[in-house]
Amino acid sequence: MSKSTTRKLQPRPTQLTNVVAEKQPLLHPQDSVQKAGEKMRDLGAEALPVSEGRRLVGVVDQTNPDRHAAGFGHDPNATTVGDIMNSDVAYCLESDDCAAALRKMNERSLDRLPVVDRQMRIVGVVTQEDLTERPASDKIC
Repeated sequence: MSKSTTRKLQPRPTQLTNVVAEKQPLLHPQDSVQKAGEKMRDLGAEALPVSEGRRLVGVVDQTNPDRHAAGFGHDPNATTVGDIMNSDVAYCLESDDCAAALRKMNERSLDRLPVVDRQMRIVGVVTQEDLTERPASDKIC
């Protein structure tokens, strides 16, 4: 009988500014829940940040928010992201290191995390894949 081992993800030692993906999709409070659900399914995302301008204001962190709203009798085209977003957002500062971001993701079971500057403006999004060990040829930092 062989032991089952879980591979522990190891962070790469670097600041988030070196790995953050700047061109990540965001939602806006006035977007419909229908649009949010379609975008999340297209991306395979479990959560997406919500911004007003560039400022982080929330997150949609439920799978298929459009179907969820419809299940409660709400029109997904009339219900807005602002109506359903969670304002308790996990995020990291761009000056944080990868290990801190990975710890926060693991603690909250997140697949991606918004990265903000000191004024809470979104500078990008980082994923678990961005932060974990890869073959040397694939390393970003």
